[in-house]
Amino acid sequence: MSITPPSTRPGTILIMSVFIGLGLLDNLLNLFICLVIINLFALLVVRSMFITAWRCKGILVFFVLTGATLLWTKEGRSLAPALITKMLVMWLWSTFWITWVGFERILLTFEKLKIPPVLVHIIAFTARFLPILSERLKMMLAAQASRGAKKGVHPLHLYNLAGGIGCLLVSSFEQAENVERAMQSRGFSGRYPLLVEDNDVVAVPYGSLTFLFLFTSIVWFGVIYNVLCNSCPPGILSLSKW
Repeated sequence: MSITPPSTRPGTILIMSVFIGLGLLDNLLNLFICLVIINLFALLVVRSMFITAWRCKGILVFFVLTGATLLWTKEGRSLAPALITKMLVMWLWSTFWITWVGFERILLTFEKLKIPPVLVHIIAFTARFLPILSERLKMMLAAQASRGAKKGVHPLHLYNLAGGIGCLLVSSFEQAENVERAMQSRGFSGRYPLLVEDNDVVAVPYGSLTFLFLFTSIVWFGVIYNVLCNSCPPGILSLSKW
């Protein structure tokens, strides 16, 4: 099935509305329904999303470890399923969006929506420097392994890993400052040349906009329903059962 990507202002607004709604959802059943809808639509339209998700399986490990840390308390055990499902749904939705629309097209749409250029630059630079940071992390782990460090969950190993990641972040900040100075010295005007003009005539993607509108309605119906249920007095809830 071929559906035109929603690379328009209304499509981007609907996608961001889904993001906000998923962040506000707390009901496990509603989150599971959204997870099923995203996977079904990806199976029909953007099957490459599953390949991208598998390549980023380290994020799944992070979700599992985050949920495992919540199992130490009673409140955490009750919140862990909904929290893990929410993180998984929001991550799959972002992967689905980038795979379907394309990163450069998303940045171009952000410019059309008059989003501050600084925010667009942060998103663009973050995406471009992630492979470099990944290679540096591999080099750091290889250097630690050459000095006798072993993989595992021993507290000493985790302490060394945390220190190495801290050094990596500091060096990334320094590299970002150097890149900024280099770009300013070369006359960077504050806008990307590739994002200034878009001469391609894009037809209105009615099919994708219809899906996004229906999905947004489902998500926000769940959000409003949860808010009403939490704010409704117990007496009214008991009367409504009758």
